[in-house]
Amino acid sequence: MTFAGLSVLTMILRQMLGGRMTKWDSWVTRTWIQLGFMTTFGSILPPLLILFGAPAPIAWRISSGVMAAILGSWALTFPRRRQAVNPTRLPLEVVIYSLAMDIAALALAANAIVVPGQLLAGVYAAAVTAILIGAGMLFLFAFVHWYEATIGHEQPKS
Repeated sequence: MTFAGLSVLTMILRQMLGGRMTKWDSWVTRTWIQLGFMTTFGSILPPLLILFGAPAPIAWRISSGVMAAILGSWALTFPRRRQAVNPTRLPLEVVIYSLAMDIAALALAANAIVVPGQLLAGVYAAAVTAILIGAGMLFLFAFVHWYEATIGHEQPKS
């Protein structure tokens, strides 16, 4: 949740540096907030299921399936949603990020179905952590581009 709040503060900083909110800026902020909520939900779901009495392996498999569906649908539609607000070519960093989220979604799907019981928690934690790390890297990538564009008095290209 702190990450989602930080994204809003970044938008305020951008405006203070002389930039204005564009459709692109709104989309990027919305993307960070979505990733923040996704990571938070993914972190809360397994203990919640266990508190309701689900056996740990079942809780990890259900959580993995739910998160695979959420992240998978989000990651697969990411390039199309990004293209709708910014028709420029995807930077290599964003392509790598998108592929990493696809891989994390596949790892979660595998965790829901075929991963041995003793590895369930570790695979799940690694995949949810990958969402957080990927979001952080995407945040830094966008922030650097915005800062350079603001200093150079031009609109960001990516």
